[in-house]
Amino acid sequence: MKRNALIVAFAMLTLFTVGAYGQEKDPELSKKIALSYELQKPGPEHKRLESMAGTWDAEIRVWTAPGAKPLTFKGRSENRIILGGRFLLSEGKSSGAGMTVETLNIIGFDRRHKKFTSISFDTMGTYYVSAAGPFDEARKAVVMYGEDVDPQLGTQKYDFITRIISPDQYITEVVFKDPAHTRGQGDFKAVEVIHTRVK
Repeated sequence: MKRNALIVAFAMLTLFTVGAYGQEKDPELSKKIALSYELQKPGPEHKRLESMAGTWDAEIRVWTAPGAKPLTFKGRSENRIILGGRFLLSEGKSSGAGMTVETLNIIGFDRRHKKFTSISFDTMGTYYVSAAGPFDEARKAVVMYGEDVDPQLGTQKYDFITRIISPDQYITEVVFKDPAHTRGQGDFKAVEVIHTRVK
């Protein structure tokens, strides 16, 4: 894996180095290289992520099925900006319903494709889930869509939704869209987390 990453990095460096020598002869190439360098930098969307850095208390509700009573958890997360302002790393721990759950989530914004990105891990399994999507102006929320193929449940389809309420509060939700979870009752909100900044 490390070897493959080094090969890709070397190939990109070679491309830009060779391209740089040809800039004077090819103005279009020069523009492409300049744009590529610009897109490597954090943008205004990364400032939105930066506003979520800090320590947060979490009130968590989890629904195991449509119409079920929610399980409740309380937790705390530490959010910090990493990789020069490009990503938000969130590490959390919560307890409730006789169990303790640890989570790790990395959120970014891909300036090439104009989408927020998320990759998440937790102690409820050995797998990861990922999603991507834009800021939805109508809903005033980041809505990232993802799919995951589970051996038992088939293809799971879901939205990760993040809504910033104020500088000291934001809400995240997981909404399932696949038949195995919705049971024919439309979109099913399985998780809601209210994050409140610790001062």
